[in-house]
Amino acid sequence: MTTAVRSQTLAYEQTLISIVRTLPPGRAAQLLDFARFLKAQALVEQLVVAENLAEVETDNEQWDVLLATDDAQNLLDKLADDALAEHRAGKTRPMTFTPQGRIVPG
Repeated sequence: MTTAVRSQTLAYEQTLISIVRTLPPGRAAQLLDFARFLKAQALVEQLVVAENLAEVETDNEQWDVLLATDDAQNLLDKLADDALAEHRAGKTRPMTFTPQGRIVPG
């Protein structure tokens, strides 16, 4: 954690403490429940990311097995030759991207 992040975290902690001190006990309990909810949501998000990474690894392994065959290599060679022929014939267009890295349609 960087110094700036630690400093911001400390500021949040101090602000929360000062807010809790002014709340009636019932509201403070609600705030605590909400904080626990947020913590649980963060854990769920981390699990989803971990599951997605595991799925990607599994997919990659399946593609590696599939593409290791001679038939697959022949098909990829044919697709590459077709794409190069289309490009040489002027049937392709340059791709453009948004600042976020997404393809611009059209």
